[in-house]
Amino acid sequence: MRLRPLPHRTAFFIISMAMVAGVVAFIWLRPPRMMPINHVAIHRPVSADIRVLTANINLLRPHEGIHSWSNRRGMLIQVLHHIHADIIGMQASTPAQTAWLAAHLPAYAHFPDGAAIHRSLITTLAGPLSTWNQIWFRRDHFRRIAGTYGMVRPNHPQNNPTENTYFSLVVLHDRLDRFPDLIVLDVHLRHWEKNAVKSAEKLHKILSQWQNRFPAAKDILLGDMNHSRSSHAIYQALLGTPSTVPLRDTFNYALHKPGQQWGTWENYTNHVYSPWPTDLIFVSPQLAHQPARIIHYHMPPSKFPSKHLFVLTVLIPNTSP
Repeated sequence: MRLRPLPHRTAFFIISMAMVAGVVAFIWLRPPRMMPINHVAIHRPVSADIRVLTANINLLRPHEGIHSWSNRRGMLIQVLHHIHADIIGMQASTPAQTAWLAAHLPAYAHFPDGAAIHRSLITTLAGPLSTWNQIWFRRDHFRRIAGTYGMVRPNHPQNNPTENTYFSLVVLHDRLDRFPDLIVLDVHLRHWEKNAVKSAEKLHKILSQWQNRFPAAKDILLGDMNHSRSSHAIYQALLGTPSTVPLRDTFNYALHKPGQQWGTWENYTNHVYSPWPTDLIFVSPQLAHQPARIIHYHMPPSKFPSKHLFVLTVLIPNTSP
């Protein structure tokens, strides 16, 4: 039997993913050095509200100088302890970073907790990449009912592997019975507009499937979207439609004042590059919430926990009978 050669695009993608997986295995899957830092445990009083944070912490990369992970991670822990979020959607967290954070955030569980072996060679090679979106949640406040993660469009791999979008999803049960079950989907949307639109549409199909499994649950879609409300097609796809899972942006843009910069990417400069936020939190319309706000760090000059500013919203229980 004569085997047909792989199509050029598929062969290129498999080779690229193998190279990426090799780099991950060599650099990022090494056991992390557990450097002790001074930090305090979280002792926030139990509240009826739920604080939800999205945080792109930036990948661990060699040769970043003063902005290396070893210099940033202590500041990151300080910021996270100060915010006291109940749920954190984190992006760009390599396995080594996640392991270090797990050792220094004992009050939180996280998902996914490891790359799996799949039937598909492509998804197996992409396994470590698919765990870079980590969902953290307070152990004493939530129990994870179910979860999944992977490539958003596995049947449409991009020629440039960095343009593939990955997601993580958990269903959380509120141990304190403040809220219904929550479907939390964390994503790092990519840059190419056409692919971003299709990925956003696919995310809503994924949410719809999980909504069918948990019809009483409410939805949270959060992450680094790489696009703001000014990218109309992508933004509308993220909001969804009545036939999928309609969502609303937790930012209240009516509060924006002329001249204000609401961008959330500052690239270690104290200067944002967009008038509108690209790190966003969307929720089911039935979830009452405070307007999302951007967390501005109060760190010494040239000290940053991330290139991104984090975004926080607070969910408020529905007190109607």
